Amino acid sequence: QGELSKRLVLDVNFETSKDYELTSSYAVRGWNTTEGHMKIAVPSKAAAHAGAAGMQITIDREFDHNFHAQFSLPHFMPRSEHAAYQVTFWAKVVSPSPVTPEVAFLDVDEGYDWVGGGQMVLSEEWQQIAMTPVPTYPKHKGHEIQIAFLIGKTIATFFFDDIRLYEIEVPSPPPPSPPPPPNFLLWVDGEGGPKGVQMIVKEGLAADGSEGSMTGDLSSTNAAHQGKYGFEATVHTSFEEDFYGFLTLPAFLVTDHERVYSLTFWAKATGNPKPRPHITFQDEDNNYAWIHGEYVQLSPFWHQYTVNLVVPIKLRGHNVVTNLMLGSFEGTYYFDDFQVSDKNFVSPPPSPPSPPPSPPPTVLLQLSLESYAKGSINTQQWPEGAMEVVVQSQAAAYQGHNGLLIQVTKSFDFDWHAQVSLKPFVPPDVGHGYTFTFRGRCSSPDGSPMRPKVVFQDADDEYVPIKQVTLPLESQWAMYEVDLTVPKYRRRHAVVINFWVGDSVGTYFFDDLQVNVVAPFHPPPPPPPVRKMASPPPPGVVAVLGFEGTDDGLQAQRNANNGTWMVSLPDSKAAHTGAFGVYIEVSTPWGVAGLAQLLLPRYVPQGGRETLLHLSFWARAEKMHAKDPNPCATVSFVDMQNNVEQLGSEEVVFASSEWQLYYVVVDLKTKHMGHSIRPSLDLGKGAGLYYFDDFVYQEIEIEDGMKWLDRHAERIKQMRMSKFTVSFRDQDLWPISDGTVSVMLEQHDFPLGVSLRTQHASEEESTWYRETAGQHFWAGTIEEEMRWDNYEPTPGVVDAGKEAVEYLVRWALGQGWRNVSAALFDGGHAGKDHWSNKLTCHDLEEQLRLRVLRDLHQFKGQISRYEVWRDAMRWKEWTSRCGQSLYYNAFNWARLADGVAILSTNEANILTTLTLTNAEAYHNSVWEMARNLGVPVGGIGVQAHFEGEVDASTVKHRLDVLREVGVPVYITELSISGLHNDPGQQAFELEKFLRIAFSHDAVAGVTLGDLWDKGNRRPGSGLYGSDKQPKAAVAKLDKLWREEWTTAVNDRMNKGGSLTFDGFYGRYRYQLITGNQVCDGVIELSKDTGRKSASTLEDAREYVIQCDFKGQLHIPVWATPVFIACVMIVCLLRCSVNRRELVNTRELDLEWEQHRNKAPLRQGRDRPKKSVQKTISARQALSLTHATHAESTCLVRS
Repeated sequence: QGELSKRLVLDVNFETSKDYELTSSYAVRGWNTTEGHMKIAVPSKAAAHAGAAGMQITIDREFDHNFHAQFSLPHFMPRSEHAAYQVTFWAKVVSPSPVTPEVAFLDVDEGYDWVGGGQMVLSEEWQQIAMTPVPTYPKHKGHEIQIAFLIGKTIATFFFDDIRLYEIEVPSPPPPSPPPPPNFLLWVDGEGGPKGVQMIVKEGLAADGSEGSMTGDLSSTNAAHQGKYGFEATVHTSFEEDFYGFLTLPAFLVTDHERVYSLTFWAKATGNPKPRPHITFQDEDNNYAWIHGEYVQLSPFWHQYTVNLVVPIKLRGHNVVTNLMLGSFEGTYYFDDFQVSDKNFVSPPPSPPSPPPSPPPTVLLQLSLESYAKGSINTQQWPEGAMEVVVQSQAAAYQGHNGLLIQVTKSFDFDWHAQVSLKPFVPPDVGHGYTFTFRGRCSSPDGSPMRPKVVFQDADDEYVPIKQVTLPLESQWAMYEVDLTVPKYRRRHAVVINFWVGDSVGTYFFDDLQVNVVAPFHPPPPPPPVRKMASPPPPGVVAVLGFEGTDDGLQAQRNANNGTWMVSLPDSKAAHTGAFGVYIEVSTPWGVAGLAQLLLPRYVPQGGRETLLHLSFWARAEKMHAKDPNPCATVSFVDMQNNVEQLGSEEVVFASSEWQLYYVVVDLKTKHMGHSIRPSLDLGKGAGLYYFDDFVYQEIEIEDGMKWLDRHAERIKQMRMSKFTVSFRDQDLWPISDGTVSVMLEQHDFPLGVSLRTQHASEEESTWYRETAGQHFWAGTIEEEMRWDNYEPTPGVVDAGKEAVEYLVRWALGQGWRNVSAALFDGGHAGKDHWSNKLTCHDLEEQLRLRVLRDLHQFKGQISRYEVWRDAMRWKEWTSRCGQSLYYNAFNWARLADGVAILSTNEANILTTLTLTNAEAYHNSVWEMARNLGVPVGGIGVQAHFEGEVDASTVKHRLDVLREVGVPVYITELSISGLHNDPGQQAFELEKFLRIAFSHDAVAGVTLGDLWDKGNRRPGSGLYGSDKQPKAAVAKLDKLWREEWTTAVNDRMNKGGSLTFDGFYGRYRYQLITGNQVCDGVIELSKDTGRKSASTLEDAREYVIQCDFKGQLHIPVWATPVFIACVMIVCLLRCSVNRRELVNTRELDLEWEQHRNKAPLRQGRDRPKKSVQKTISARQALSLTHATHAESTCLVRS
């Protein structure tokens, strides 16, 4: 390579901002997962080798794998079809333990496919690393190639500087070699490149070659024996062990332990002594365990050498690697034309014995096991169990010396995971029957009988089972016989007989296996009809088709000539009950279901009311070929008196070959009364064998939807309203009985929402949309922004999606909206090219789990309801590939991430179809999840898309069906279109649906679709036209919710300080004015709040509001008249005593004054006998008098 030219492609020295500025497309970039922690410091002076700065990376918490923390260089693009690229850099590391970072070249345009790379060895001293050049090929030309440094496995601090990438021109390789002939498992020559041959030298040897040195050229012209190229290796200094330097060939597969695997190659060598390479074979599937080895003495001249390998039976199915150990002998080695073949057996088979006498012409297959022809008996087993088979066992002989012994020592998950098959036989025709006879017995650990299966399989149709029979094997020898009839469409197909034995532990013994041709089988004649009293049919049953000796009015009709079928009616082999049924064989399908029809008898509804016609039948079906899709039929209903109008159709897929009951229900309106309704089974779509029997017509009358709608007001009052008593108390909890109060509904408890989105043409349009939504609604659904393909367009990139969702959530919460919902998944349908659709099932499940836990935890408490999985019944891209458990687990993980939010399903085509199949299938699906599987489903989402009129009966009945699950129903994406731009009709239909939904006890909320016609996926369904002008539906919407379905009360407070009124559940704003004081605020009046009144006069919910001011004085309500009288008497007595004391005190005062003035005392009064000890002034006496008067006066708050 030193003679070839080099071109500098990348030079990253971290001296300029373009090398580390994240906004630059040429910058070095870092990426990591979350279980560890990586920190990048750039530019870093500590990491400078030459210049001022380098890059320092610290792994302070290790990752699970190296590639979980990495940094990558700017991408480059190969210019030529053949080139090589070499990365050089200066680096060192500081780590408490050894580190093994890696460098990987990845093809960005091919999903980051690996191109090349290797590990690097770093030390604590600066050293320059020059990686082995990585070649690129024509498929890489023009692709973006990323170079990633994978460093996450070990805690360490890395220092990098002066990273350079060189392009090295290489000569174009020769054309590829021709393919190998048969029986060759490996054919490698030097033409067209190394072809997987590698030269391996032990790492960690001295750079000066003192511990061994070897170089090589794996596309050497000097080593060509034939052609232009071969393989050359030179051992300059011998190694301590020969395996320190060797060539390794690609692995080959061991397919049969009874064959000899011969390695042949051409070789020569130069050296003294003559080189003796050690040829070894190693088991790649068992950690390269040694199998066999031989030394080969080479000469200076070309010779062909052969080394044979015989493998034990345990290596069957393993990959074997061939190594040429060269390290012990110095010299130059030349190799070419390596071949591994398995033409020969380990030992030639013995001469065959004299052939037995020819079997009779009726014997197609005969295995006595006295002599065994290789390939007559074959085995297959899965790895979870263990089975041993001895094809010539004396212990299994019934007569003679040998039999077939099968021992299952460890049971398998399924019986077909352990199979023993006989060689195929070809039935000569389809006009005969065939019998498989054999002797058999079993031995189980507990002595009980065992139940293996005998299965006939079509070897020319992907081994599809034709017939299965369970054998009741006992411990004693017995003779068994199984019959087989070959259908016409399997004419001249090879048939394989298989024993399925994997479901239980035990030993099976078989002998004398034989297949015979016999006369054709004929079913037994039907039993004579049993005469019995005719019993009346069940209620509502109007017709029963049993085909017992008659066609019951059934007709077969073919509408085109591009297909073929055969209809047999009545036919005994299609009987489910009784003796006959209908057998149909569609051998060449028409491709369109309606081109081959089975016309059922007509039905005329006579009830005069809206009726459900319940058509049920028993059926089973079989594929004609394994690659065929499952057979299916379309059940159609047409009105023969209305220009053959199709009333409805449903496709029924027959996924099982066993008898099952199927039914389709169609909704017949009053306009269909007296009409002739024709059901039919349309079978022209696909090939198959169909068996039908026991058709039953049953009519079920249902309530007329418009009459039911006329009573909507009383249902709304019962479900959506209540009697409320609101009491006002002052800050001391005394009733406030004076003043006026107003209570007004501010927001319904029933959420009325609209779809929210951020993807508008301009910010002005987005602002208008949000402001308009805020005027009419108080809930919203984020339909697009949080769906996985929009939220995380590439793995780990969620910033833009999270920002969009956070913006809408903040805006909604700022509007006072308490109900915000979001859609998470749609089963991979919308984003066909999303990266999740390219994952394996295991990786998809893991990434889906991580996504749910991450994002629901992010918005916990902000989003109240999640539509976890939309349209799971229609879009099955994920579940059909990875199983239904993926769907159920999405709900379980969502509940772990957010234990409060409502988790709902969401399906379309439930409310609008005349047939009931979708609604009942949805009911059964949610019932199974919620009731039987314990999946945390808290809501049933139903998309309400109407094209034209809203049929009240259909909507009401479908909601009745879903109500049986016992889970709230949420109407989503309500849209009404297809009305020929008639805004008045749109308003009428919108009002009709809202009255149905608001008055139905199953419905817990309604969300409208896009409120604007511009950019609407359903043209004309918006409430506002493209010019932003409101339609008639806007006025109708506001009239319903602001005038009819609202509550506003203005009244004076009663003596008890309370207000009683009838109102809707929701959030209310109240205001109490008493005097110059105001008490206002917001209160929630809902089913989950308040206290039921104990009064028998009214059943009201009681709420108490405490105001922050003092009210007027009140007489305690517990004061009784007797108590008041007692209080007054006590006051009067106290007043009398105080007055007497006051008079005596006044006389003493006057006497004292006279004594001071030496005036005589007033006559007629007795003088005091004692001198005065206490004095009190007149002012004090007056004060005392006032105090006594005040004490005698009882003031109470009124």
